[in-house]
Amino acid sequence: MRRWDTDERQTGIADGSAMDPEIRQLLECMNRDGWVTEDPEVHLLPHLRRACGSEWLLTGQRLLPDGVYEVTVSLAGDQEGVRIHRDAIRLLSAVAESAFFVRQRGPGLFDCVTGVLDGDSPEFKSHGHLIRLIVK
Repeated sequence: MRRWDTDERQTGIADGSAMDPEIRQLLECMNRDGWVTEDPEVHLLPHLRRACGSEWLLTGQRLLPDGVYEVTVSLAGDQEGVRIHRDAIRLLSAVAESAFFVRQRGPGLFDCVTGVLDGDSPEFKSHGHLIRLIVK
């Protein structure tokens, strides 16, 4: 089976283990009790509102019991030329810290982890945010 429309090789050039240490460090930090930062409406919402610009309307936000900050947006006008996947990542990058992971889980549904890991900052200890972006 091909991996994309012009794939003739049907296999890649390496496995992904070169990034194992970074992914493991992110997971270790995420699993610490209290790693998810409080008050996302204070720390994240102003940046997300600014990043919406004229392309997006921020229509909802709420903090879920598991620490996921759910943000709902819709396109603010003409959708021609909009690439939901890339534009959603661009919106989330407004709150990106030194570690940043985004996965599209379904149409219009993006889960994001961003944070500071041990050793990333001389002034802040490790902390992060879990964000679910819902594009309507």
